[in-house]
Amino acid sequence: MAGIVLRKTGVVLLTILKWILQAALVTLKLVFGMAKLFLLLFALIIRIMLTMAGVSAGRR
Repeated sequence: MAGIVLRKTGVVLLTILKWILQAALVTLKLVFGMAKLFLLLFALIIRIMLTMAGVSAGRR
C-alpha cells in the first residue's frame, strides 16, 4: 500500500517538474528570440546611421 502511494506521489512530482521545465524552456526561447530581434534591429539602425554619416559599413 505504501509503495503505491509513494509511486503515485513520485509520478505527480515528476509531472510537475516536467511542466516547470517546459515553462522554463519556453521562457528562455522567448527571451532569446526577443534578444535576437533586438540585436537585428540595433544592427539595422546602426547601419542606417553609418550610411547617413557617410561611413561605408563593412568596407575599409
